[in-house]
Amino acid sequence: MIELLFRFIMYVFFGLSLEIIFSVTGIERILGIKLNKPYPQKYLVGFVSLYMIPVHGFGLLFGFELAYKLVSDWNIIWRYLFWCMLFTAAEIFWGWLMEKTVGFFPWDYYKESKYRFPKSGYSSYTLIPLWGVAGLILEFYSNLMIQLSPYVKEIILEIIFM
Repeated sequence: MIELLFRFIMYVFFGLSLEIIFSVTGIERILGIKLNKPYPQKYLVGFVSLYMIPVHGFGLLFGFELAYKLVSDWNIIWRYLFWCMLFTAAEIFWGWLMEKTVGFFPWDYYKESKYRFPKSGYSSYTLIPLWGVAGLILEFYSNLMIQLSPYVKEIILEIIFM
């Protein structure tokens, strides 16, 4: 349980950090629109939503780790294409689920993009190649988190039962 909690937290940290970096550096170029940001670019203010925590934590802990076990033997090109499709499908599904349950999805500004996909704007055509890169990066990160998990568990148990 400690190992799963550690990986959940680390996936959330990784995912939200990348969301912030991307929202500062590249989202407007990828979507082809100017976003109405409350601060000038020089402040490097990014944005995330608490609604993204479950998709980063549970999605990567259970969905990504399981999927990676299934495709880890594949050639890097096939894995890249697989991650492109899987992450795009996950973004569309999570956007749809959020809209149906809470009435909006946190990246609803995609609706303004001419590259939106599907028409509702749950994702963007221009993001698809980036999802493949994200998947390949996550392979390394996930392997590291899995390798570190037993050590983190050991340290935490040692602290608790000192």
